[in-house]
Amino acid sequence: MILYGKPVAEKIYKEIKLNIATKSPKPILAVVLVGENASSLAYVKLKEKRAKDLGIGFELYHFPNIVNQEALEKLIDDLNCNKYVTGILVQLPLPKKIDEKKILSKIKQKKDVDGLTGKKPTVTALAIMEILKYYHIDLANKNIVIVGHGKLVGAPLEKLLKEKKYKVTVCDKSTSDIKDKILTADIIITATGVPGLITADMVKKSAVIIDAGMAEIDGKIQGDVDAKVYEKVSAYTPSPGGVGPVTVACLMKNLTKSNNLN
Repeated sequence: MILYGKPVAEKIYKEIKLNIATKSPKPILAVVLVGENASSLAYVKLKEKRAKDLGIGFELYHFPNIVNQEALEKLIDDLNCNKYVTGILVQLPLPKKIDEKKILSKIKQKKDVDGLTGKKPTVTALAIMEILKYYHIDLANKNIVIVGHGKLVGAPLEKLLKEKKYKVTVCDKSTSDIKDKILTADIIITATGVPGLITADMVKKSAVIIDAGMAEIDGKIQGDVDAKVYEKVSAYTPSPGGVGPVTVACLMKNLTKSNNLN
């Protein structure tokens, strides 16, 4: 079974439209973008289009790579104080000279719609949970293995699952017996950005795979899972077309749930 992200996202968008129909003023998303990274530009355009489709305000603050730390910090401070801005999103990555952690930490929690301040789940972690729920994939008494322990997916997802008392094993670069651990998994969630990392000999036939990994190879987006795995497992998310669309939907859902709205 293919776990497409589009129907999951569309269900969330229907809920959003109902939620904001009676809200006044309409929510406004402020996006901070630095540089001309092709992937970042594409993601921002996608978010802008979806926001406009939903009737959500969208303000882009686009800076050249030469922008300094102080200018970005001042912008975040200004957006925090702007009563008309509902949510703030900093498109990553930022240039290496910028202290990314400090920039993100300045966003007020009530305006953090991406979950990158570390005070609530990231939208990608929420998207994975939405996919599992939509396709009725039962996590109870299942062996869940997370491959990758980054701040965007692995770490916040581990926290979410453990809060719900699910059995979770995490594999990262320091895991020596990673293949053996993945072979025991009923549900594999991978987010390393290493194309083809998960191969057919690493998974059992009944496994469910959620591929949140992403890398750009020759202009094409690729996930962590080798294509031959699809022929073996019981269910999987495609890449692209799986987790990505639901992540954007969860971002918009966070925005419209903000306590800035009346």
